[in-house]
Amino acid sequence: MSASGPAAAGPHRPADSAELAAVWDARYGAVDRLWSGRANPVLVAEAAELPSGRALDAGCGEGDDALWLAARGWTVLGVDLSSVAVARATAEAARVGLAPRASFAQRDLSVDPPAVGAFDLVSAQHLHVLPEHRGAIYGGLARAVRPGGTLLMVLHDRRDLAAGVRHPPPFSMLSEDELRAVAEGFASSTVELRARSTVARDGSPATAHDLVLRAMR
Repeated sequence: MSASGPAAAGPHRPADSAELAAVWDARYGAVDRLWSGRANPVLVAEAAELPSGRALDAGCGEGDDALWLAARGWTVLGVDLSSVAVARATAEAARVGLAPRASFAQRDLSVDPPAVGAFDLVSAQHLHVLPEHRGAIYGGLARAVRPGGTLLMVLHDRRDLAAGVRHPPPFSMLSEDELRAVAEGFASSTVELRARSTVARDGSPATAHDLVLRAMR
């Protein structure tokens, strides 16, 4: 779910994973393309120098990040709650000839976590997680990183809630301390606040802020 697309509509908090999936299916189904078609800039900056290996793209959306990685030699599994997004990503991988390297699956990570120690890179870019599922999902993503691997997570910062900047529902945001705790037990980790240009709700130029976690197992 890319930072370059629109924020989730309305303040409603889905009751469970099924409702969250339905919300995203409806959003994807309403347009031909929801996101920009470009990889998230933090992923591009942070992963460009990593040696290729096996990657997990959690909340892959239409597959932009996964396809960017696959084009650079990674073998990528993209997972998302939305079956509409997964179908779109799968079709795009086939269209651009990256299907052997990039595969996609509809998956609820709160009940079906990735295999432990299976990935050299686990990326979660603006993943929307219900509060009651944070432990299961974030814990599962952290455990999926093999020794020497990298965990890369990007979330919208809460300071944007009052700044007129388009943002996801507050339930999907974490504080710096909460994000830092995801990488507890890793050999090294950093959490940084990064600014980027965006568009405010009224259409004017604005600055958004992201929390970026990079951790090495």
